Amino acid sequence: MKVMKLKKYLFCTLLPLTLFSCKKNDAGSPQNQKKNTLTDVVRDNFGLTYLATSLYRSGLDETLRQPGSYTLLAPSDVAYKKIYYNPAAVLDEPVSKLAEENRYHTLKAAFSFAGQPLKMNQELETLLGTKVYWSRVKRGQDTLTTINGGRVLQADTKADNGTLQVLDRILVPNVHATVKQGLAANTTVTLFYQALKLSGLLETLTGSTGYTVFAPNNDAVKRYGYASLEAIEQADPAVLKTWLSYHIAKERKFAQDYFLLTPVGTTSYTEQMLNDKTMTVNLLAEYNVPNSFTGITLKGATNPSAITPVKTDIVTGNGVIHIIGEVLR
Repeated sequence: MKVMKLKKYLFCTLLPLTLFSCKKNDAGSPQNQKKNTLTDVVRDNFGLTYLATSLYRSGLDETLRQPGSYTLLAPSDVAYKKIYYNPAAVLDEPVSKLAEENRYHTLKAAFSFAGQPLKMNQELETLLGTKVYWSRVKRGQDTLTTINGGRVLQADTKADNGTLQVLDRILVPNVHATVKQGLAANTTVTLFYQALKLSGLLETLTGSTGYTVFAPNNDAVKRYGYASLEAIEQADPAVLKTWLSYHIAKERKFAQDYFLLTPVGTTSYTEQMLNDKTMTVNLLAEYNVPNSFTGITLKGATNPSAITPVKTDIVTGNGVIHIIGEVLR
């Protein structure tokens, strides 16, 4: 019975809608005319079919039908397609994963960007209990808005019980209170984490001050000369601290923040690192598309070539982690 209900829902949600609803209620009835909840807005939007499926499976669609005040951060279908082949693929995800993801995409109150000041990385609390961070910047003739480094494509769509903001990406839930915890949980940076610990720098990343960490993955650290945890443990802590501090910057910065912080026509940003040296962040964009942003590359003072990050924008309570495939030099 449950499978049949799910199939019926998917048929109604994922196929192009006609003038008639999948429900038998008269479209002109007062009951239907009054309903414009966040769930209704999502289901009526052809560009949010993946999200509609995800909300249904996690049960959050019922929450977003109720009276209240919410903001739904809604990844577009294009955003979902970067991860899922088609809407039905969302059916294979564990419900617990979708529930966590969707609760992180839902704010506890209605929030509109209209009239907000131009600021960087302002906090908003989610139903998951952790924060997202929005930025709003005037760049040339455009006002650009991001959440956790993802661009807001369509802002401030109103519903009876809140506001909807369409995003160009799925946000990775913020589940770690500190950068230290985020690094500890990531098995691809075990050598970097152990080096931070032995150098004495790791505890720095537990403070309330925001940090941006460019974490070389295990392969990168091995190429740099530390082939194992034993090699890290035998190293001089002062030597470790010297090169590790070139991978940490103060203040929280998502990858797109570097783009937001530069004037129009600028193609790079100079980042001050914890060791008082600078690192160049190169900005990538679509050719001849104003204010487009496609990513960053990094170049230390003596790196022979630019480094393309392996993964960006891993958010924690006190900073952001970017995984890189080479050590900054």
